[in-house]
Amino acid sequence: MAAKKLTEPELRGLASLIDEEDRASLELIEGRVMEAGPAILPFLDELRAKADPVLRERAEALARRVRFADLRASFATLTVRGEADLERGAWLIARFGYPDLNSSSHAAWLNELAGRIKAGLAPGADTPAVFARLNSQLFDALGFCGNEKRYYDPDNSYLNRVIETRRGIPVSLSVLYILLARRLDLPVFGVATPGHFLVGLRLGQTVNFLDPYSRGRMMNLAEVQRMLSRNGYAFRSEFVAPAPARDILARMMRNLVSIYQKAGQAERTEMLSGLVDILLKGKPAPA
Repeated sequence: MAAKKLTEPELRGLASLIDEEDRASLELIEGRVMEAGPAILPFLDELRAKADPVLRERAEALARRVRFADLRASFATLTVRGEADLERGAWLIARFGYPDLNSSSHAAWLNELAGRIKAGLAPGADTPAVFARLNSQLFDALGFCGNEKRYYDPDNSYLNRVIETRRGIPVSLSVLYILLARRLDLPVFGVATPGHFLVGLRLGQTVNFLDPYSRGRMMNLAEVQRMLSRNGYAFRSEFVAPAPARDILARMMRNLVSIYQKAGQAERTEMLSGLVDILLKGKPAPA
């Protein structure tokens, strides 16, 4: 049976009980807070704003637990009907770093930019012309590129911050490019080459590759093979096959796991690793 939905006075009253000193009683109260879910967050925030330091810390810790439980539940539904939704997954990853994120404004920015690109096209523009317009706007006019100075900054993996700073790493910039390209009905896919993520572009019978990290540098297959060789990898055809959204999202998250692990942030490392496991649960085994 679903838990009874609490009213605002009940939620405020429940939040106020976390000043309980008895450990056993406090655990029961915390359990009820977790059951209340995100609806109780505004009332925990009220406590954080006016409580003494001990109670403030307790309210902050509970709020983090509530938000993460909600995030876990969202990840659990991400692949329930098959392949993951790349855009939804990218916003969920951003919520890990920015729990209060409302992604609607950033999604609106993507829609607005795609609209501007369409408006600047000649009537009946062909696919290469649309690609050229997208590349010109994203890399030349707006200056999106790789964050070479702060490559290991976690913000490079959070799509909201990539949009705000116009900097990222290969996989996050590729995701941004793919989301814009899809709004323009362009035939693109993620290319999970080891060491450096790319975007695949279908132009008729030809597939080319684009490197958003290097301001949209175009590459053919031979150039991708040389890049792999320089990075110490022997070419395999699966390296340039379309990457499923689930694998793209897992790559973004594993980058963050590595960053937080090296920074000694054990709690964040464990939490993110758990989300990766949820994302990949039930993934078909390689043939």
